[in-house]
Amino acid sequence: MELISEALSYDRLEGEWREWARIARKFALQVDAQDRGDLMHDIIVRLAEVAREYQEKGKPLTRWGMIRVAQYTRLRYYHQKKRWARVAGISLNSVVRGNDGDKTEMIDTLADDKAIDLDSWLDAKTCYLAGPEKLRQAVLKRIGGEELSGWEWKLLKWFRSEYERRCLTSR
Repeated sequence: MELISEALSYDRLEGEWREWARIARKFALQVDAQDRGDLMHDIIVRLAEVAREYQEKGKPLTRWGMIRVAQYTRLRYYHQKKRWARVAGISLNSVVRGNDGDKTEMIDTLADDKAIDLDSWLDAKTCYLAGPEKLRQAVLKRIGGEELSGWEWKLLKWFRSEYERRCLTSR
């Protein structure tokens, strides 16, 4: 076992890779044991990317620059870990129990924005059918795309206000 761990040791790296591994190791010791390897690799890879970008610009990547890159990489790692913990915590296929005791999948409880609200549709239809004949003719003209007179617009405005007053407040 000792030979395997020595063969995979970061101390065997050379040059700038060894320096990046040393910096990464210091930051990896600040996190939980199960996350250390992942964070260390993320920091090393990010340092290599930044060093390549700096080299293309003709700038040196200083030790303080490496530390700053490692800090931001650690912050990004925590942010992603926290985000995935929130996302992975709920499954839409999980079964939930309603107020009446019935079991249903959570995905069936989501509202569909494109679906018609049947209750309000029936209420509007009931109010429409209870309205005067001239109002029904104006609504049909509006649906058909025809021009409405001032009186017909007034009827539609009255219908909307009556619908809100009578039908929506009675719920």
